[in-house]
Amino acid sequence: MSNMNTVITEPKEAPPMAEGAPFEQSTLAYGGCGTPILKPNAAYLAATTKMDISELPYGSIHDYITDGDVKIHFSTPLEKRGPVPLGWATWSSPPYSESPTPDVLVSSQSCLTMDLSEPVVTFGFELEPNHFDTLSYRADFFYGEDLVDSITRDIAGFAGARLLARTGDPIDRVVVSGEDSFAIAQVRLQQTVQDRQKTVLIAGTLLALTGVIPLIL
Repeated sequence: MSNMNTVITEPKEAPPMAEGAPFEQSTLAYGGCGTPILKPNAAYLAATTKMDISELPYGSIHDYITDGDVKIHFSTPLEKRGPVPLGWATWSSPPYSESPTPDVLVSSQSCLTMDLSEPVVTFGFELEPNHFDTLSYRADFFYGEDLVDSITRDIAGFAGARLLARTGDPIDRVVVSGEDSFAIAQVRLQQTVQDRQKTVLIAGTLLALTGVIPLIL
């Protein structure tokens, strides 16, 4: 039986959890001026917009994703798989994740840089290692060249996906590094007030040019 999440052809059955194994195995270390978000609670979900990847074809390769307002560029192209367990065997369940069966983006490397086209005040994503081990992952959040926040979590590869998220000062780049390749899911963000206003203004201008009264302004 395989000891990793990557599924080459079809979903596989994950091995049973060892008797007495702790469910909450994730340890967090944090440094920065913002606030870490440990679980996808109601406040976090309400304040953020999710990058919906459900319509991306299974097995397709992507060097960016977008919600139409913000584009996230990946330093290494990621492969769309899922929903779990299609192509990725396990995930965690609420309250540690949004869903046990998310669509995922798989990295073949142990490091990934995500460059955002616009600064955001809140950014987060769920991550799970490929191998069924508990491994350390670090997410560094930058604004330009300045390191704003840093989160390190020990995350289990067997049904142990955890959230790496923070809110506070604006950031426009995230560098993820760990001990193994991994998958991410449920990428969420909250734009700055200025960028949300700019988006509304552009939308209103476009509507006005087409003769439609912009009721949202």
